[in-house]
Amino acid sequence: MKIWAELHFSAESTTLRAIVGALCGLPGKLRPTHHSMGEGERRTPIGDVGRFLDSLSDGLGPFLRGRNAAYMVGTDGEKVSCQLKVEPPLAVAFLECMAAENPAFGFACAWEELVHRNQVVVKTSVGTSETFLGRNLDKWIPGLYWLTLLPEALAERHGVPLAEVEAGALERASLGDGQRLFRFYDHPKDWCANSQTLDSLCASLPGVFDIAEARSELEGVNDFWALRPIYQRWD
Repeated sequence: MKIWAELHFSAESTTLRAIVGALCGLPGKLRPTHHSMGEGERRTPIGDVGRFLDSLSDGLGPFLRGRNAAYMVGTDGEKVSCQLKVEPPLAVAFLECMAAENPAFGFACAWEELVHRNQVVVKTSVGTSETFLGRNLDKWIPGLYWLTLLPEALAERHGVPLAEVEAGALERASLGDGQRLFRFYDHPKDWCANSQTLDSLCASLPGVFDIAEARSELEGVNDFWALRPIYQRWD
């Protein structure tokens, strides 16, 4: 079973090149060996890491692949994002290792849990609209997931009481420089059995996105053009 993991970094404190370099320095099974600039393009061996990093430009980053992990990396000028598909034990190691790069936020979970936590699907008069909401770190913490890497600085910025997050977690660890890693249940596949408890925790915490509120506002909206301002409020 491969799951989804994401890390977000402030572009003010790092660069796409630095994050790709950190990924190329990951241990063993996490280390990428090949790259491409398009998901369907033929993969090329990374070879000399320094030369590969010098070939990168800002903006759309490379697709990286190793024997056990596949990465997508990019930047929009405000943040650098890294997305990963990997086996659960490697997701733990990935978040633990990359915490040293001081991410602004990170998580790992089954794709279905991410859909449950952040996706809305709206049927309109011209078709079906699907989008992910609550992902703007300037507004809130996107949610709590199987594994959640929550820096103390982000929690403080949004008024999230870490003691209550800790109380709801199955395991917790301090990874240095204010990086806190929480695990909320045993295995990613257990997300559905635990969704109601975690939904309630997200809803109870200030500064954490609660998709139930967004879905409530979208209920009954079937005008496609009326969706955009609602999506912008809940992005």
